[in-house]
Amino acid sequence: MSSSGARDLMYESRNVDRGVQTRTLDSWKDFYALIADDLSNKPAYIFRGQADADWLVDSSLDRLEKRFPTKPNRYGSIPQSFNCPPVSRERHLTAFRQAIRGRRGSNPPQLDDDESWALAQHHGLATPMLDWTLLPFAALFFAFEDELVLDAGGKMSPPDNRAVFALSTSVIGEHSTESDPSPRLFSPTTETSSRLVAQSGLFLKMPKQTDLEGYVQKHFSNESSQTNLHARAVLIKMVIKNDDRSGCLQMLNKMNINRMTLFPDLDGASRYINALWEIDFDTSLGYIGDESP
Repeated sequence: MSSSGARDLMYESRNVDRGVQTRTLDSWKDFYALIADDLSNKPAYIFRGQADADWLVDSSLDRLEKRFPTKPNRYGSIPQSFNCPPVSRERHLTAFRQAIRGRRGSNPPQLDDDESWALAQHHGLATPMLDWTLLPFAALFFAFEDELVLDAGGKMSPPDNRAVFALSTSVIGEHSTESDPSPRLFSPTTETSSRLVAQSGLFLKMPKQTDLEGYVQKHFSNESSQTNLHARAVLIKMVIKNDDRSGCLQMLNKMNINRMTLFPDLDGASRYINALWEIDFDTSLGYIGDESP
């Protein structure tokens, strides 16, 4: 990006609306300049990539509860259902703990609720946890990895824009109370997976039925550039035009950011080799002959 483009990004950094700053990038190629010029000296930010910029930043358990918002009345006909999910979150987690008995090896360590949620998140359970990373370019990878997303009509199609979010961990908890908790950062100290280490990953535990952008706008309403010269960007939403996805993945692969490094297991290696069909074997690996006798 040119020096004038970098200055434009700095100018946009003043445009904060209720704690949320939206930056629109014409290309993934502008992402590097944004990080280098404005975010590289802000270590309190963590990052998350999403394939569709229109998606809410909410938890998978929130979405599951929205799909099943009522509990059937099995003890009578009036009312036919109750206005609550079929099971509580506590029962949902207990059922997971019971289901994994004997599957964590011999003498596994005891896990508290947050650690159990983190383990469950890693293995695909719907949880209140959101995956984040300390690495902005890992977040860019996750934003561009999937070519198609499920659109509003239920069809798989390319998104118009992708998004990388940056969240200020030093600010997000300022308005947290017992009755109105904030999204809370959590980094497991036990049974950490190799994936979490490789991705410099950590979790954000979301309050029930809360999307992150809505939470910030509600609780940081005074953080607006029009009324506050020192408005803080609690949440930065980088909206990136969905263009040249293959080029983005090729560049990230040259930076050693790919499925094999972010998922250091057999599944990650397999999906990485499959992905090379799109981003090109020759430019990614070169020719490696079989030197076995």
